[in-house]
Amino acid sequence: MKCKKCKKDIDGQYIYCPFCGKKQASAKRRSTKRGNGTGSVYRREDIKGSPWVARTPAKKGREYIGAFATEREARDALEVYRVSPTTRLNITLEEIYKECLPALLDGKSKQLGDSYRAAWQKLYPLRKEKFKELRTAHYQDIIDMLKTDHPKLDNHGKPVLKDGKPIMLPPLSRSSLGDVKTLIHAIYRYAAKNDIAYRDYGEFIVLPKENSNVKPAFTDFELKAVEKSVGTVPFADCIYFLCYTGLRITEFLQLNRFKVYEKNGVCALYGGIKTDAGKNKIVPVHHKIKPILDEWMAKGGETIFCRPDKKPYTANNFRKNCFYPALEQMGIEKNENPHRLTPHATRRTFATLLSKADVREEDFIAMMGHSDYKVDIKSYIYQSAEKLQPAVQPP
Repeated sequence: MKCKKCKKDIDGQYIYCPFCGKKQASAKRRSTKRGNGTGSVYRREDIKGSPWVARTPAKKGREYIGAFATEREARDALEVYRVSPTTRLNITLEEIYKECLPALLDGKSKQLGDSYRAAWQKLYPLRKEKFKELRTAHYQDIIDMLKTDHPKLDNHGKPVLKDGKPIMLPPLSRSSLGDVKTLIHAIYRYAAKNDIAYRDYGEFIVLPKENSNVKPAFTDFELKAVEKSVGTVPFADCIYFLCYTGLRITEFLQLNRFKVYEKNGVCALYGGIKTDAGKNKIVPVHHKIKPILDEWMAKGGETIFCRPDKKPYTANNFRKNCFYPALEQMGIEKNENPHRLTPHATRRTFATLLSKADVREEDFIAMMGHSDYKVDIKSYIYQSAEKLQPAVQPP
């Protein structure tokens, strides 16, 4: 080519003429034209951050696929659509949640359904957003808000006010935040199976670091106080029964005579909820709690541990009107730990009793309803000074 100024022959790769220094004008790089009927990718100057837009072919109705940060991402999205076209490009998060929920819960426990529905309430502010436009940052903003003091929201995602000020809720536990992430994963798995999404943006959500400290169980002193209160304090027998069976509160309240088996002088409880391992668990009934079981079964209720009208208790009703009042009456509503003893503390107490009895790992997880002993070591076995003393000073 010739220099624009001195007209001398120069290499076409030169930006500046080596003879006179004149900058050579270069032709603008043009995007490769897509074939007819394959959709379009173009840049919009009015969209900041994600200016590259992808649209479906005209014969498909020219639907908007999405806006992207780079041309490459837009072309990739259009190629994904070409390979796996979908008619639900503009489906909202709420619409796909309602569509996939029956599939997610098919054959699963009621407890899992309750967990999904509770997690969905946390995602409610995003419900009207187009699913294909949601990214990890949108979900991470929700998680970051929930892990601190946050306002209570109404059904429209707006703060609930009292005396002109928003009602504030305490931070969610890591477990509850994990339930939100689990639901997002489940939605994306469903979306991938139905060609609605091709990337799981829930995968990159960062949860707070897990607290490695095991929550408290009933101490030996407190367990002895519960034992002495059986027959004198209402529902002390239920708490004692929970400590010696490790049942979850829902399993305990749903327990019926069909899950109790007696043969050759051995009594055991079969089955549970939540996981496949839990549904197949077997818990032998200790001789200390066998009279408690017999007494409650004699009431003839729909469930073994029933209300006076023989109807089942709800978990909230049992906690509020039975469990906590009994602890208060026994003088052990709180122990030396700052956390309140909950019904789940009886499950940790059961795990700790099994550990003290040197139960084999395979028997341990069979009675706890887990598939991995590490779960029990990490979250359930409460190491107290009294329990560790024999390790340094054998009897």
